[in-house]
Amino acid sequence: MSRSEFFYVRPNDVYSNYLRLRKDEFHHLVHVYRRKRGDIFSAVDGKGHVYECQIEEVLTEELEARIVKKARYVGEPYFQLTTALAVPKKDRFELLVEKGTEVGISKFIPLLTERTVVKVKSIRLNRCQKIALAAMKQSRRSVLPAIEQPSSFEKLCQHAEGYNLKLLAHEKTEHRNLDDLLQTSKTKNRLKYAKTGILCIGPEGGFTDEEARLATKHGFATFGLGPRRLRAETAALIASVLVLDRMGELR
Repeated sequence: MSRSEFFYVRPNDVYSNYLRLRKDEFHHLVHVYRRKRGDIFSAVDGKGHVYECQIEEVLTEELEARIVKKARYVGEPYFQLTTALAVPKKDRFELLVEKGTEVGISKFIPLLTERTVVKVKSIRLNRCQKIALAAMKQSRRSVLPAIEQPSSFEKLCQHAEGYNLKLLAHEKTEHRNLDDLLQTSKTKNRLKYAKTGILCIGPEGGFTDEEARLATKHGFATFGLGPRRLRAETAALIASVLVLDRMGELR
């Protein structure tokens, strides 16, 4: 595949060896990048497919291109990380979605905890999807990260059995940092075969002791993030990067 910018094509607009580019993506390719008939560009469908295409027909509001090469899962991590963050103030969840998509997070979950003070409606899921889409193209990924509906912490714990690795950032823990946790024999054994993981980050007041005990009961391991107090979205991004790096996804 070429190193050109990725453009988004809806999966329903891919037909065998052809595809159609419409609306904003069409405008961006034709009117901003000045591509014309015969030019080559790369399109991604958010489902793991990347297409190298040659423009065959340019219409008023869309174009048709022939697919000359296909690739799968370009830019995608082997280890699939879900990051669950207690709903932060203002647009900070959107910041996590943007930067988290760039570094390789596969799924985002807005989390409702005992100390969450922000209303659920502050999470604009449609806007978050648009931000994730733009970040996917910019970072040359091929799968659009999922953004789940807000979930209570209790419900998340109850439905986390499918993850190979379950982590919770908590200041009251015996493991001072992630490396300290990963060096334990129990966690080392999990890492050998881990393909999926979930990371939970609490609000700025942190998880309550009761929530930490509930998570431990459901198989979560806890670790600290150092001596400085971090904003929730900062902690989520740093912890996600640390996990992805330790799993070999940033090397």
